[in-house]
Amino acid sequence: MAQETTLFIYLRLGSSHRAILRSELFPTLRSNPNLRLVIISPLGDEAYLRGEFQSGNVFVERLPKTRADGLERKLKKLKNYIWLSHNPPQTFRIRRERTRRGRLSGRLRVLWEESVAAFMSVLGITEKSVGGWEIALFRRRRIARLFDRYRPDAVLFTKLHSTNIHVVKEAKKRNVETVCFVEGWDNPTSKGPFSVEPDHILVWNDCMKREIVEHHGFPAEKIDVVGVPQFDFYYDRSKFCGREEYFRKHGFDPARKLIAYCVAGGTIARTEPLIVDMLYRAMMEGQVKSPAQLLVRLHPTTHGDYLKQFDRFKGLPHLILQPAGRVAKIQDGWDPSRDDMTRLAETMIHSNVVVNVQSTISLDAIAFDTPVIGIAFEGDGPHDYLDSYRRYYDYTHFNPVLRNGGLRLAGSLAELIEHVNRYLDDPSLDAEGRARVRKEQMYALDGKSARRAGEAVLKAIGLRPGGAEAQRRADLGSAPAKLESPSEA
Repeated sequence: MAQETTLFIYLRLGSSHRAILRSELFPTLRSNPNLRLVIISPLGDEAYLRGEFQSGNVFVERLPKTRADGLERKLKKLKNYIWLSHNPPQTFRIRRERTRRGRLSGRLRVLWEESVAAFMSVLGITEKSVGGWEIALFRRRRIARLFDRYRPDAVLFTKLHSTNIHVVKEAKKRNVETVCFVEGWDNPTSKGPFSVEPDHILVWNDCMKREIVEHHGFPAEKIDVVGVPQFDFYYDRSKFCGREEYFRKHGFDPARKLIAYCVAGGTIARTEPLIVDMLYRAMMEGQVKSPAQLLVRLHPTTHGDYLKQFDRFKGLPHLILQPAGRVAKIQDGWDPSRDDMTRLAETMIHSNVVVNVQSTISLDAIAFDTPVIGIAFEGDGPHDYLDSYRRYYDYTHFNPVLRNGGLRLAGSLAELIEHVNRYLDDPSLDAEGRARVRKEQMYALDGKSARRAGEAVLKAIGLRPGGAEAQRRADLGSAPAKLESPSEA
């Protein structure tokens, strides 16, 4: 009988639950009968999560609450300073220049960071040196007890940059294999240096792979390009309802075209309520030539006083507010159910145009060939480039979408209305650009990305798929862990 291998699946975000657990990645891992899976999540005590996943050789544990201490935070800052002194991505160049041109305190901070980095260079201290100190000094009893209980052979995780990814730090301290599936396309270029360097990395596309090699010095041979697992859900469109049913379910007027405004996450675009108001008024005043209605899809991180600013849109004719999905006590504020995932897909399919401020939702829309408009104005007067939304589209991860012609930028309300009218009149506009984005950013929209990811994880920890999948590959005479390229898929 083969020896059992234990894999920790360490998830801190609701979006990670979607990409890892609610895709074929998880069943691919589970197919190996000699693999014990332990899901570690802040939602581990939730009955619905245990009911959905815990059975047989699968266990669900609540992530112990731990916080980054002062020393961890200082070491992370030092690592940032050193990393920024080498070859920072365009995203960080823009951010640093914005800080430099701001208040005196910002200029002094940049000077301090550059001076510290130069001194570390003289001493021969690198990011890896600092990372080694972090691991050597790391102690968290609650995390250690979890490792003592299950004795994992490997850890799968999704966040490379958080200071308090303590499960991964404990793994490195114990020389346990670590595999990171980088689920956010902006992560290699917008989050800074790795908090912990994994043994293997999985990414969506070749762009991310190049970025990790170029900006983080990680070996290319330890990176697998697999596609976007959460987009596998979009492959079989037969499970999604038609336009008439979708409009009926959500109270839309079937005689009107649908403009979807998807609110950005966090605080990157604080004037969005104003922009929504401007777009709605223009639509109601007839500036949008086709009869239309506005869907405002809220982001999972839209909350508090900022969320209340959208209350003024409730009950307005031809405007509907749509929540992102199931709210959860987790870092990104949601844990999308399959119904939530279906609703998002159907919203992207049946919207005539999607509007947003530099959001990943652009890729969701482009996956369905739905036209996208990027908001590049604030609505409250002209702003300097470094204080404007326009700068976001020059960020390293997002600029290829613009460069490939995957969306149109609106630098004013007039441009926004012009683009809306053109797309409503002819949705095939920029279809070639959207196709280029799909090819470059999504690797292969073939419904097999999650399976490729699962197989890559198994390969990294010395295993292979089990059951029917293993037999299928044996019959074909192929290596069990070989990853399929788009041309093979």
